[in-house]
Amino acid sequence: MPLTKQSRNRSAGRERWLWCLLLGWLLIPGGWAAPVVITLKNGDRLTGEIKSENADRVVLKSAVAGTIRIPKPEISKREPLTPPVAAAPVVTPAAPTAPAPVPAAPIAGAKAPLMVTNAPAPTLGSTFRSWLPDWMVPYTTNWHGSVQLGMDLGFGTADRQTFYGNAYANHAYNRVRNNAEYHVAYGTLNGRESANRMNGRIKTDYDFGTKRRTYAYHTGGVGYDEIRRVELEFDEGVGLGYKILQRPKFNLNGELGGQYQNINFLTAQDRSYLSIRVAENLSWLVSPKLQITQRLTFLPNVEELSDYRVRLELSASYPLFKRVTISFNAIEMFDSAPPAGVDKNDLTVQSTLGLNF
Repeated sequence: MPLTKQSRNRSAGRERWLWCLLLGWLLIPGGWAAPVVITLKNGDRLTGEIKSENADRVVLKSAVAGTIRIPKPEISKREPLTPPVAAAPVVTPAAPTAPAPVPAAPIAGAKAPLMVTNAPAPTLGSTFRSWLPDWMVPYTTNWHGSVQLGMDLGFGTADRQTFYGNAYANHAYNRVRNNAEYHVAYGTLNGRESANRMNGRIKTDYDFGTKRRTYAYHTGGVGYDEIRRVELEFDEGVGLGYKILQRPKFNLNGELGGQYQNINFLTAQDRSYLSIRVAENLSWLVSPKLQITQRLTFLPNVEELSDYRVRLELSASYPLFKRVTISFNAIEMFDSAPPAGVDKNDLTVQSTLGLNF
């Protein structure tokens, strides 16, 4: 039977209410899994849906990178992904029309249309970390340090050129601290080599106790120095340390342990021995910008205490710009039994420009 005008108005009113209810459900937070953008402390941005979350980590499902587990300490910011919302169409009563045609059944074997999302591509670092176990991920992020470059040039009665570089990186997570360093130098004096050395070292500390003042450490290094006739030098050591002073602007640590050393000389008999390792290091923030660091290591041979080595490092750094720092470094090395023709003392003074990261 044909619909009266009053019936048609009631039908249009019900349609408007159904549209309003559907739109309201879509706008309720939690009514659907809203995509979010998570910014990590290292600058990476990840987009996806949060599948689960607890006190330690967030599990994010990305349309590109799959499921990613993110430790909460690595997250600096999270925010919803809010694409522009188009204005809702105005619903007006319409005259009855013929029933809409039924869409044709999909053709067998046809592929579903490709869904294109605006999620940013994952970075190399985030993709790599997604394959790591959860306990390993915190140790691959939040590394900080600096790269320093310097030179010493002179032309005249004696022509000299010396180029050197230093790199430092440090990382801390819970009770673990990692410190890595790398040094290289090459120079000539009147056409003859005056410097040709390279060495690297990594040290890991683990804090004990509730106050975390006592720690165990492991250290290892390798390098060479052709001017001092050292073809290859390797050492590894373990021991205990204690944070003697902990102040906002001044810190002093002491360490005691053992260290194995193996030195291959170019023109002398190789040496391999066990040493006692006595060391101390301090950092002092003299002013808001000027910082002084100092390290001293004493390595006497267990079998012959008169055979020993000493290394003293002193550095002062001052920031010129936000990420650029000028540094003055002095490194003194003493060997009580060097090869023939090599001085016991070796002092290096450097001025460098560093880029912090």
